[in-house]
Amino acid sequence: MPPKPEFFTRDMFMSPPQLSPDRTHLAWVEDNRIIVHDLLTHSEKALEAGTHKFNVLQWVGNDYLVVYLKDDKIQKSTNWLRVIDYSPAVITKDAKFLRLLFSPEGHPVGAGDLAPIGGFVEGAAPYAVTLSQTFSQHLDIATGKITSGEHLLPADYHFIDRQGRERVAVQIMDGKISYGSTSLIFHYRVEPGAPQQVLRLPEQDKVYYINFNYCEYDNAIYWTEFDYSKSLCSMYRFDIATSQKSLYRSGPNKDMDLTFDKFGHIVGISTITDRIHTEWIDPFHLKIISAVEKLFPDSFVDIADMTEDQKGVVFLVSAPEAPDSYYYYSAETHDLVRIGGNYPELDGQTLAPMTYITYKARDGLDIPAYVTKRKDTPAHAPLIVFPHGGPASRDIYYFDYQAQYLASKGYVILQPQYRGSSGFGDAFERAGNIHLDLMTTDLEDGVRFLATQGMIDPRKVCVAGWSWGGYLAEAALAFTPDTYACGIAGAGVSDLFSSLRDDDDVWWGGYGREYWRAVIGNPGRDADKIHATSPIEHVNAIRAPLLLIHGDSDDNVNVSHSRKMNAAMKAAGKDVTYIEVKSMRHGPNDAEQRLMALNAMDDFIAKSFAKKA
Repeated sequence: MPPKPEFFTRDMFMSPPQLSPDRTHLAWVEDNRIIVHDLLTHSEKALEAGTHKFNVLQWVGNDYLVVYLKDDKIQKSTNWLRVIDYSPAVITKDAKFLRLLFSPEGHPVGAGDLAPIGGFVEGAAPYAVTLSQTFSQHLDIATGKITSGEHLLPADYHFIDRQGRERVAVQIMDGKISYGSTSLIFHYRVEPGAPQQVLRLPEQDKVYYINFNYCEYDNAIYWTEFDYSKSLCSMYRFDIATSQKSLYRSGPNKDMDLTFDKFGHIVGISTITDRIHTEWIDPFHLKIISAVEKLFPDSFVDIADMTEDQKGVVFLVSAPEAPDSYYYYSAETHDLVRIGGNYPELDGQTLAPMTYITYKARDGLDIPAYVTKRKDTPAHAPLIVFPHGGPASRDIYYFDYQAQYLASKGYVILQPQYRGSSGFGDAFERAGNIHLDLMTTDLEDGVRFLATQGMIDPRKVCVAGWSWGGYLAEAALAFTPDTYACGIAGAGVSDLFSSLRDDDDVWWGGYGREYWRAVIGNPGRDADKIHATSPIEHVNAIRAPLLLIHGDSDDNVNVSHSRKMNAAMKAAGKDVTYIEVKSMRHGPNDAEQRLMALNAMDDFIAKSFAKKA
């Protein structure tokens, strides 16, 4: 018997465990309780959440935990939870509730009391550094007393050092979704209290800025810029003390970024190819992570927390078939002990390995992809093609609850990184622009490749995706109808012209219209191509059953896309099922919604394939 679907769709069971600075306690959120484990006595204390939902936590000094909350209403009505939407709670190391962080002298928290948190300062009386538009404040963790901080530099983003002082502020002058920024302005002080100085990164032809960081320990600003005419990513370092700029690293992978430890030291440089790779430049990280990787081959290993003396380390170990386990290592005992995991019901279950492959598209382009299937899955098995959203996005070597559940039912899962996907070079990402037909045939070419390997039954192929993946599912049924037995579009784009009209420049950072016209086409100049690739205009060509799932509160792809597609399919006499989910935004947000969607997909696929028996 395959594991139950609710084992895959559950909310996070445990948060990353955190070590107290003195290495005497571990704390984490487990099944909506705070667990504080005493490492000296090996005893535990717990605090129930009550009407709230605990999210993640962190130590501030050795005596206090700041616990971030999530609220059901917020969870169901937004894609992102922001700290300014609610007040974190302060918990003692004895697992007792002390106060809401932003509660003014014990009174109820109002909207005017909340503020973004720039950081925490430890010491005898630890405090949070909160930020307004123009100044910072110091909020005492234990008492809630507020004292004035400093006047902030003009910026969209502030870097606060471990003493609670602003060191660098960044203005993002021209941010573009997917690509980066065309110009940046850094405001900085050579040392705290010194006069403000400015570093301007001007607009350059065919260059955009991707990442930026400040490292307190070498007092330097770092940023990466990508020259898409050369497919070259360059990382630069600006020494604040000397005002000297130098090239730090360069290469073709525009996902290159710095990796910091929790204390602000640069410990590695990360890139993404078939999976996340980190070149560890810190000897301790290189040694200890390499040692754990030997114990868990083919797993992703990272440090979830550590003490500053490096004698206590919490590791995250995860693989597609063994998701999210946490281990504690003590340098004094040399023991590596498992604390727990995020999917406890799947512990001991045989899940499906994930394999990275490439195949040739019909025009000769190499298409990367991931195949997920159980080792006991026989040859000529049914196939689910799962294109990701975006399109400037990608899948990664990691646990995917949908892929793993469907693989447990005996299906092969293909996740093609079709042209237009990010992470495989700028030219590959742009190759899909105004060539949506080639995105669609990239999927079909993957099906043909697996069929020639004898891995799948070409009569039983379903295409399923969310967001832009939902568009591709509908397009695949319309434009390659001989290939698929069924299709599932979750929050999918059905009407390309409507998408171009309704794009939201505010939602897309001011560049929704420009971005989507680059991908889909200009409604005037490219009208013929848009008509030719818009699924709603080709429902008559669809022969396979189609399942549509959409949230009525989707503020990314308007629910009207699926409503119109449902109506058009019915008017054409096609086999269509439509599920509209109340209060769901751009995809399932919680365990209930994920379980509903997964069960609907599972049932729909099984019934569609049964007709092909």
